[in-house]
Amino acid sequence: MGVCRVRSEHTRLIIGHPAWQLDNLITSAGRSPVAVEAEFMPAYSAENEAAERLGRRVVDEPRPIEAAIALRYPTELRSAASLEAALQEVSLSYCVLYDEVDKAGQRVRFPETGWLDGSIEDLADLIRLAAMPRREVDRAADSLQAGIERAASVLDQMSDKQRGIAAAIADLLGMDNVPQTRRMACAIIANALVFHERIAGMHDGVQPLSLVCGPTVANPPRAILTAWEQILAINYFPIFAIAKDILEQLPSRAATEILATLRDTAQEIDASGIGNAHNLTGRIFQRLIADRKYLATFYTRPASAALLARLAVAKLSGVDWSDAEAIGKLRIADFACGTGALLSAVYDQIASRHERAGGDPTTLHTAMIEDVLYGCDVMPSAVHITSATLAGTHPDIGYDQSRIYALRYGRQPDGRVKIGSLELLQSSAELATFNTSDPALRTGSTGEETAGQVNVELPDEGFDLVIMNPPFTSNTKHYDAAGGVINAAFAAYESSKNDQEAMASHLNTLAKGSTYHGHAGMASAFVTVAHRKLKPGGVIALVLPFTAINGASWRKCRSLLSASYTELSILSIATNDDQMSFSADTGIAECLVIARKGADATPAIDRRARFTSLRRRPQGIADANEISRSLAAAGLARRIEDGPYGGTPIAGGGGVNLSEKHWMRRQRV
Repeated sequence: MGVCRVRSEHTRLIIGHPAWQLDNLITSAGRSPVAVEAEFMPAYSAENEAAERLGRRVVDEPRPIEAAIALRYPTELRSAASLEAALQEVSLSYCVLYDEVDKAGQRVRFPETGWLDGSIEDLADLIRLAAMPRREVDRAADSLQAGIERAASVLDQMSDKQRGIAAAIADLLGMDNVPQTRRMACAIIANALVFHERIAGMHDGVQPLSLVCGPTVANPPRAILTAWEQILAINYFPIFAIAKDILEQLPSRAATEILATLRDTAQEIDASGIGNAHNLTGRIFQRLIADRKYLATFYTRPASAALLARLAVAKLSGVDWSDAEAIGKLRIADFACGTGALLSAVYDQIASRHERAGGDPTTLHTAMIEDVLYGCDVMPSAVHITSATLAGTHPDIGYDQSRIYALRYGRQPDGRVKIGSLELLQSSAELATFNTSDPALRTGSTGEETAGQVNVELPDEGFDLVIMNPPFTSNTKHYDAAGGVINAAFAAYESSKNDQEAMASHLNTLAKGSTYHGHAGMASAFVTVAHRKLKPGGVIALVLPFTAINGASWRKCRSLLSASYTELSILSIATNDDQMSFSADTGIAECLVIARKGADATPAIDRRARFTSLRRRPQGIADANEISRSLAAAGLARRIEDGPYGGTPIAGGGGVNLSEKHWMRRQRV
């Protein structure tokens, strides 16, 4: 939560109830207050008292209490000589209540029944998550989407009569002139306006939107362009460069109307206190994508991203989380980053671990952006969102460069074809990427990396963690040939039949000797990319189709994992509905694969794969954290040779079974 205020045994905090005494109240800027009502076991009234705090307004706080925690102290704390020392040793029992009801009209509680058991650090982590203002985040996301849709309608109308302008905007984004592209353009402008309002006053000369493009401003487009030029002279290149260039293409009337719509939206979001702090733009961007059929860039749900990131970061060994300099030496990559959900989740996990170890997360920001986090994607607009989301973690902290790159994809000016991150299947440790004067493809914070094409150093065995939700599409699905789709894996951006065939042939050439199989799809090639880029001892963390576990076309991938990795964990979901995937909208079963790139001398127990079949996918960040914590505490699981008796249950709060099965077997194909 960053800087927070904790008040214990205070009265005169609840508006309208000055006599109420709160056991603990935790507040932090941009968050909702969290009440913690604590009693010694058996603590019969703790939960009722916590529930009574919900919805109450707190003195000097803009938000009501949306979450309250009932905490049960073990009886041995009564006689502890040092309460602070004893709290570090005991297991605490707690649950969190939310000021909302479920479909059955029951108050939302986590866990649904029973109690969570954890350390004082686990409790602090839950408080941090519970403090997220859930209602305002949802309202802000809906408001942002509605504003973008209204603004995009202006572009749609303009496109009918001024196709040249719409085409120029599409060229800036590296996309075709279709409605999706115009929504992307408005999303980027909206993102810049939200960010502008957030940093107003943080730097000399950066004025709020009301003074730059408000109703009394004579020429809002010219004024906002001038303001963004000033902001670019300070920093924030990934956020404002492309937005400025899109706006410059628009006729004055359309630009004024779009700015008025999105200004109101940005001010509404800023008034809520949410800003970019909760990845709003990334969420909305995914709602607007229409080309996922072929790129298959399905959005990793925030809870799923948190679960995968937490399991992956937990496997990073030898890291002193209290040492900011040591953290700055980590190298973490997502070679199919989309809008950065996984990189953002990893950043959050690292910052949380550093804070729990006594560090200040703000001291990590510059190194995280400049050196630690690498992201690649073929969609320039997605790269913009990833850069903006990561930079928005601490918008007042500058940096000189970023490691987020838009990669070459499709037919190139020299006649060759490129296939994005899968170019890394070649032996070279360097990858030439787009990073030219085209503003959609710039990535440097201050614009220093814009003079021309650059070679990005992405060395083999250079990364401590590779985390990805790669595209699943197979180029063997000729289901839309009448529409010009011959190789679905390469049909994005309306690629011609010849280009699709050339890209498929190029992949086959690059993928010789790799784990790629045409029926398995492009994700099987990304497994080799991840493997080659990982250091010995590094961690691989992937979202893959469930067929990766047992499909014949995935055999080479399983062989690679069996031969080269230890501490292999595979999570799937035991359901047959839309809950069977960790991503949004895939409609297929998925699994999470996490492992350490290890040596043959690893002890036998580490050479076994651990399989967990969850009853349902994580419903929220707190749920994801509890699943990962329960897995870490599970100990030994039933072995496959122990007989056909099912797996070992993974218990959550109060012994609630989180899994259908949990078992281990030796890693063999």
